[in-house]
Order: sequence, then structure tokens, then C-alpha cells
Amino acid sequence: MTEENKQNNKQRNQEVAKKQAEKLQTKKNEVVPTSTFEGLTKRNEDYMFRLNRMLEEKGIPAEKRKQAVDEMVAELRDKQRQGVTASKLYGTISERTEAIIAGPKKKAKEPSYWSVALDNGLIMFMMFCIMYAALGAFSKKQAEVNGGILTLIVTSVIAGLGMAYFYKVAGYRRDRKKRIPFWKTLLLSGALVVIWITAYTLVMAVPGVLNRTFEPIVYAVLAVIAFGVRYLLKKKYGLIGSMF
Repeated sequence: MTEENKQNNKQRNQEVAKKQAEKLQTKKNEVVPTSTFEGLTKRNEDYMFRLNRMLEEKGIPAEKRKQAVDEMVAELRDKQRQGVTASKLYGTISERTEAIIAGPKKKAKEPSYWSVALDNGLIMFMMFCIMYAALGAFSKKQAEVNGGILTLIVTSVIAGLGMAYFYKVAGYRRDRKKRIPFWKTLLLSGALVVIWITAYTLVMAVPGVLNRTFEPIVYAVLAVIAFGVRYLLKKKYGLIGSMF
């Protein structure tokens, strides 16, 4: 290869590199038409530039893109004084992009009182059925195992209603405006226990077919049915009521 050809190739390479640099700068100006990264560190500026470019590639409208970037830039200018980087604050560029596309997380809907009561009532019904089935399997005197089906239903309903009310009041402790003293919470807990025991004692005394007892296998089946009902309610209707 002659010296002249080498010179021509070198010149061509320089022109190509210059065009690529100009193209990159043009692309940067297009991606960030109105947003500015002034005041950011080099690392954070590079993060924001690449994020903006990825948002554009994902087809995010210019207005939404600009709003998200401007908010992040303003936050970064403040946080980077403490040594915080964009990647530490927002995660990877891909993660932040997906978060912007998804939008802000919707605030979880607070379950209603009756939803909590139904959910906890079903839980208590299952627990009592399992307990009755287990006790009945080892007891020779079936009549002594429990107070009967009416007792089971009534005490489960009362427990569900009482626990729902307790959760509601206990939730107030996170709200300073509605917070009640701790001693009142303890007093309420004791009152609910007394009400449940009183109801259990009274209903257990009801004789006859309304309060008949069953074989352990029947209670086991009832527990499975209650579990299935609760599962369907949570799956289909989004029943929310307890920690379980």
C-alpha cells in the first residue's frame, strides 16, 4: 500500500469518526430536547442520558419523558451532594425504565369491615372444625368433643366480627389523629374475649338437632369446604381481611 493510500484511508477514517460524533451529538439533542442535566456529576449525567434514550426507544411520549427526567434530575442534584448516585437511588436503567412505564404504584385499597369479618370468620370456622376433628378422632365420647354445629357457627361469626373490629381499632394506632391509648386496646381485647366465651357458653346449652354434633370426618370435610370458599373469594373477588 502506497503512502498516498495510507493517507487517504486515515483521512477517511477521521471523517467517519467525525460524522459518528456529530450523529451522536444530534441524537443526544433529539433525546433531550428540553431537559438539561446541568449540575449533575458525570456519572449521573451519563445515567440520565442513557435512561432518556431508552425511554425514547420504548416509545414514551415526549411530555411524559420530560416530566420523569426533570423530576429525577431535580432529586439527583440534591441527593448527589451526599454521595448518592443515580444507580443507587433508582436501580439499573432497565429497572427504572420499567418503573416509569408502569407509572406510580396504586395505593392498596383498604378492606371493608365486612370483608375482614367474613375472612376471619371463615378462618375461625376452619380452625374450630380442624380442632373438633382432631379431638373427635381421639375421644370416645363424641358428645363431649364440642358444643355442636350451632355453637361452631355462632362462635365463628362472633369471632370474625370481633376480630374485624379489633383490627380496625388497632389500625388506628398508625394514625396519630385516630390513635387510642394502649390500655383501651387491652381493655377492648379483654371485652371481646368475654363476649366470645359468654356466647359460647350460652349457645352450647342449646339442645336438639340445631346443635347436634358430627363425626370427626364431617368436621374435616367442613374445614376443607370453608378453605375452598375462602380461596375462591380471595381469587375471584380479591377478598382481603387478614394476615393469612
